[in-house]
Amino acid sequence: MAIIFAKNSGVNEGLYKVQDAVIKSWMTDYDTEKNDYDAYVNAVFNVKTSKQFGEKLGSTTEFGDFEIVPEGGNAIQDEIQEGFDKLIVHEQLLKKFTVTAEMLEDNLVDDMKTGAEGFVRSYHRSRAAEASALLTGATATSVKWGGKVLNTAANDGKALFATDHPGMKAGVGVQSNVFTNALGTNDEMLYRLANIGKNFKNQSGQPMGYEFDTIVLPSDAYAEIRLVEKIIASTNQVGNDYNDVNVSKGKWKLVVDPLWVSAGLAKTPYIITSSRANKELRGAMFYDRLPLKVRSEIDKDTWNMDYVGRYRVGVGFNDWRFAIMGGASAGTQLS
Repeated sequence: MAIIFAKNSGVNEGLYKVQDAVIKSWMTDYDTEKNDYDAYVNAVFNVKTSKQFGEKLGSTTEFGDFEIVPEGGNAIQDEIQEGFDKLIVHEQLLKKFTVTAEMLEDNLVDDMKTGAEGFVRSYHRSRAAEASALLTGATATSVKWGGKVLNTAANDGKALFATDHPGMKAGVGVQSNVFTNALGTNDEMLYRLANIGKNFKNQSGQPMGYEFDTIVLPSDAYAEIRLVEKIIASTNQVGNDYNDVNVSKGKWKLVVDPLWVSAGLAKTPYIITSSRANKELRGAMFYDRLPLKVRSEIDKDTWNMDYVGRYRVGVGFNDWRFAIMGGASAGTQLS
């Protein structure tokens, strides 16, 4: 993400002007942490820009099937109606760090560089942390992050991962996309959940047929990460003594969430998604309303240089049918 540097305020000292320019140059070359936070966000969310205070996402129902009528008969009237909708509101986030007057005067390069790099690193990590908190905490309709309670419901008002997602039209039964079954030691449960996702029905009750192709795992789930890497790459089926073909080879992309940990949980949770459903149904949405904007100014009382960063994003979920959680503490149990 680009960084916007606002016009300086009170940077009148010649030395401070030079140091300010150097500090800001460090902010564009910051990476001493090796987690690619932006890559995680881009892999799991639809990242868009916005110029509004928020984004309202609508949906519609579908036509039913054609019907047989007698010769000369009239066509059966059908209609599309407005479906569930979701409003994602953008929130502002701020942080400040200070370079002391002594650090500037004594040209303490390493200390100033550490602060500048850490400041921008915090920005990238915070974007990913908010996205991760919402996705992994979406077994409830809200989660607390950044000092505020954020909405994690889908457009039907249910938690993104719920056992009772309703349809819009009468007669459409509830559907579940959260399951307590562990991933196991082979691809059987993975394949089964993907098949359930493929048969998810839309708001009018028709099966949608999306292929699931992405697996999201916690960063500390080393056994599951190793298993999925084998499933993705092995020629033969993993987890048994038979020389069977690996039907899952090449079908999956592994995404390790660097900020999701399973330590202390009874089971290791995992999420599978359909990248196509996510895009077409506008499932997980991440709106960059304003990228990081940095302003620097000299504090008139201390002569310290303050750097204040501000950005705005809107993160949330629209249609739930792009994602399934397994290994959940509560949900549907498959026998």
